[in-house]
Amino acid sequence: MAETAILYDASKCTACKGCQVACKQWNQLPAPLTAEEYEFTKSFQSPLDLDPDTWLIMNFYEVPKDIGIEWNFMRNACFHCTDAACEMACPVGAITHKDNGAVVIDQEKCIGCQYCVNNCPFSVPRAKVLGGTDYAKSFKCWQCFDRTSNDKDPACVTTCPTEALEFGDRAEIVTKAKARVEELKGQGFTKAEVYGVDEVGGMHTIIVAHRGLEAHGLIRDPKVPAATNLLDLAKPLSAVGLAAIVGGLGLSFIMGTGYKRGEHTYDEKTDTVTIEEVE
Repeated sequence: MAETAILYDASKCTACKGCQVACKQWNQLPAPLTAEEYEFTKSFQSPLDLDPDTWLIMNFYEVPKDIGIEWNFMRNACFHCTDAACEMACPVGAITHKDNGAVVIDQEKCIGCQYCVNNCPFSVPRAKVLGGTDYAKSFKCWQCFDRTSNDKDPACVTTCPTEALEFGDRAEIVTKAKARVEELKGQGFTKAEVYGVDEVGGMHTIIVAHRGLEAHGLIRDPKVPAATNLLDLAKPLSAVGLAAIVGGLGLSFIMGTGYKRGEHTYDEKTDTVTIEEVE
């Protein structure tokens, strides 16, 4: 499977939230259906953050101007990093890279440690307790791997009316994003930048930020936490430790083979112990 990526061009986005709805629909994620369930946010952004049942939201950044407001939008979802902190931190291999670059959580293997939640530099994975269990499972965007592995675009991409979202070969997406930035600079967007080409080993969501990274709420030069690297290094050590334990138990069994247990007899009068070997 070829390495692929989603392209998000903020300069073309109208924040219609069609992608947000499509994500909910395709992945069958629950959402408030009545006014009583809905939380008023006092913002066009709703909900205000990702959660275990919301894997993609449109972030609204408002910049007051002398006349009106300047709107900067950002697609907030998993970036599918090559050096994925969530994968490094997971102690049971529940988070894996697919051949096309998607980073996917297997909830069947998830043990609820929430290391992925605590180590992601973008605060993407979220956890919740499922019915019938007493511990949480982690959830996030999986780049619609069920679709992409069958030669279909992610659900969010298919619904975008302005072509702010595209999906395809990662190298081609990167080339297109760089060309778009140069085009935008020629139109007066001097701060236009591409995000995701090299960050965190290279992402599989590439961003065209026409007003600069900070204006769109992006972290410049994100880093995998040092503790995450230690967790990743500990994995092979844990495997070695487990092998040592198993090996030690096996050695104990071998040494114990053929051992003849003795019967102990105590004589109170002489205060002596006699051991008689038993076949």
